[in-house]
Amino acid sequence: MKAPIYDVPHGKTPVRLLACGVPKGVESVINQLHVLRFAEVIAWTPPIPSPVEGEIIRILTRHINLRR
Repeated sequence: MKAPIYDVPHGKTPVRLLACGVPKGVESVINQLHVLRFAEVIAWTPPIPSPVEGEIIRILTRHINLRR
């Protein structure tokens, strides 16, 4: 992915997590991660068409501290 990530907080590194697959499966995983308090459903991007027919991609971007 070559798209830049904007509004990165100072001192943080962006990390993208992707959920790819059929829409029902992707939504199910995102909902399960929400129940586990991993990420709010709204934090994921809207569905993006996948190069694989019938599938979608949703992206979650987290900003983390990297200790050196």
